[in-house]
Amino acid sequence: MTTTTPDAPFRLPAIQPLLRSQRFWLWLIIAAGAAFRLRQFAFNRSFWHDETLLATAFVDRGFAQLIFEPLAHSQAAPVGYLVLVKLVTEVLGTHEWTLRLVSLLSGMAALLLALPVARTLFTSFPARATLVGLVAASPVLVYYSSEFKQYQGDVLCTLLILWLTLRFRPERLGRDALWLALAGAACVWFSHAADFVLAGSGLVLWLEMARRRERSAWLAVNAVGVVWLASFAIDYVVSLRSLPHDGYLAAFWATSFAPIPPTNLADLQWFWSSALGLVYLSMHQMGTAFREVLPGWFSGAIVVLLALTVLGSVALAHQRGRAATMAALTLVAVLGASALHQYPFRARLILFLVPFVFLAMAALVQQVHDLPLRQGGTWLAAALAIATVWMPLQLSVHTLRHPNNYQDIRGALRYIDEHREPGDHVMLGSWTFPAYSFYAPRVGLADMPLFVYQPTSNEVHNIRATVRRICQDPTSGRTWVLATNQIVANNRHFLAALNNQSPPLLTLPLEGGALFLHDFRPTAYCQHHRPSPAPSPSTAH
Repeated sequence: MTTTTPDAPFRLPAIQPLLRSQRFWLWLIIAAGAAFRLRQFAFNRSFWHDETLLATAFVDRGFAQLIFEPLAHSQAAPVGYLVLVKLVTEVLGTHEWTLRLVSLLSGMAALLLALPVARTLFTSFPARATLVGLVAASPVLVYYSSEFKQYQGDVLCTLLILWLTLRFRPERLGRDALWLALAGAACVWFSHAADFVLAGSGLVLWLEMARRRERSAWLAVNAVGVVWLASFAIDYVVSLRSLPHDGYLAAFWATSFAPIPPTNLADLQWFWSSALGLVYLSMHQMGTAFREVLPGWFSGAIVVLLALTVLGSVALAHQRGRAATMAALTLVAVLGASALHQYPFRARLILFLVPFVFLAMAALVQQVHDLPLRQGGTWLAAALAIATVWMPLQLSVHTLRHPNNYQDIRGALRYIDEHREPGDHVMLGSWTFPAYSFYAPRVGLADMPLFVYQPTSNEVHNIRATVRRICQDPTSGRTWVLATNQIVANNRHFLAALNNQSPPLLTLPLEGGALFLHDFRPTAYCQHHRPSPAPSPSTAH
């Protein structure tokens, strides 16, 4: 029989060691990053314009078409990514969440890979927590873990190739070379941007093994490179050869190619704004990363973060030359391709470079930690780590309550379906049509008449011509006008021309746009263009 002392304090002996455990805190950071990604994914927002273009080009194709035929609507996605998504939809059906599931899994895998990369590169807990925390909290990485696009796979391949490159050792040559060869050959099929990361990885190992006169390792690196080149050559023949000749893509990204060599002040400005844009993308970008230059790039906070990135890159070169050289060579490779107009250096297409920005930030924290200040270096490093992670963290915490929901087309069409009357129809621009065609059958509007116009610089003409077509249909009733954010926020001429024809009966603001209800039938303009009723037989003589 045991007895207890009433006055003995209650203790939880396992709590304090747990709180002192670096592993516990790192995994807690990873859990927070997973929660951010799952929240955005579970919100299941509407597809925005680019996602619907890819979805409409994807859903009706079989495996052979996805592999061997170019996608419609000037869409470009790696074959491996498309095949994986197709496998998911064959098993689970075609829904927004199934089309995005591969991106979510890629985001989770990238988050997990951040931990071994941090442990390989850095010795201090603040530096490791900085790298893992930035990957976990970066709002752009959270967002692209829930988009039907391949860009999160680009980040995953960057971290995977980086980790395998850092682990490469001549003393375990066979295993390391094999894994590097297999991973690189696979990433070529799942990420267009992986080619640049592989160039950085292969070159840094080739140069290092040659300098160290590690002949067997140098030959193994050559063999790995041959495997990568063979995989790339097959991928190029199968799916990539048509991309450089796509005139629409070339025109769309025309301002995003590197002006090398720079010949004037505007060219130098391009490099300055692109550097700021990469840091902004890494630390502050919320939602879709568009190709346009944003005013936020030039804020004081981003300029300071760019300076810290440069200092961190110098620190990384001092601490881990292989990682720094790989990052530099990867950057040179992508800028070279950009100068040749083969790859735009802007926005979501350079998402794969974001981990290198985070490496620089963490290296700077490591450098501060190593200062000979007794305990002062540790506290300064912890303060710098918290300050660095704070900006992206607060943005991702915000998305827990308000997930990104750019262009809520699905919500607008559901509202129309719930409130439509006989004779109602929809009017929208050609840019919104892909989203409408994807969602209309899914919300019960497949039978609803549709009037589509082509946006031009003369919005008054567009509105009048479209309203005239509506009025010439004797069965037409009220008009639901679906406008995306580009029109509502940036094109007041469109709204003015529309309202001049008929004041709206209803205005419903939406995420990324607005929905308007008009009735043009009573207007003089519509009465003028309505067809005259056919004469009755008794009056026809």
